[in-house]
Amino acid sequence: MKFYDEISKYYDEIFPVGRHQLEFIRQLAGSPASKILDVACGTGGYSTELAKLGHTLTAVDVDIKMIQSLSAKASSLNLEINALQCDMKEIHEKLEQRFDLIFCIGNSIVHLGSLQEITDVLKALNTLLYKDGTLILQIINYDRIIKYGIDELPVIENPKIGVKFIRKYHYKESTGFIDFNTILTVEKGDSKEVYENSVKLLPLESQDMSRALIQAGFQKFDFYGDFNYTPYHLDSYMLVVKAAKQ
Repeated sequence: MKFYDEISKYYDEIFPVGRHQLEFIRQLAGSPASKILDVACGTGGYSTELAKLGHTLTAVDVDIKMIQSLSAKASSLNLEINALQCDMKEIHEKLEQRFDLIFCIGNSIVHLGSLQEITDVLKALNTLLYKDGTLILQIINYDRIIKYGIDELPVIENPKIGVKFIRKYHYKESTGFIDFNTILTVEKGDSKEVYENSVKLLPLESQDMSRALIQAGFQKFDFYGDFNYTPYHLDSYMLVVKAAKQ
């Protein structure tokens, strides 16, 4: 799809590696070389940074352009990262090895089509973890989105490269889904290119996340409102999950 072809070119500028996110993952990963799985990796910014620290990385994404970008990046940095095109719903079919830590951040898991699909993916991730392994998830706090009727996220803009990314939400109570409408504008000299896209998101509220984790076999988990271990509450901007396989 043209939208994803284009956004993959600017992914690192639109979604740069966050210092707090990386430190959160690094702390929970433990000493190198832990085996880490990056689910919905995008262009692999976190995978490359973790690989630089000596960890062993496998990274998957449904979009081939993202995987190609990660592979090129890893090659240029002389990093060994096992990068695979893979829908997270097929992860149990594509991967057999076990991991010390798995993370799926960036509001990715809510692209799945139902709570059952999310539960099934969490079950698959549970089976891929070693005993005492850790799962990290991060989504937007949909309790807050629905409570306040929030219809857009902050605009992401990088004037240096002429890129603006607009994100709008339209919650349809009748269907239980959110239309996530995005506009990517790219200015190149006197020209301006505009790419629009719309996908459905499942607004996974905290109580549903809890149920899905329990049904997937995670009996011990903590919720945070950010990557600084701030306790989660209904007005938190995001929902960060740290779950342990027992």
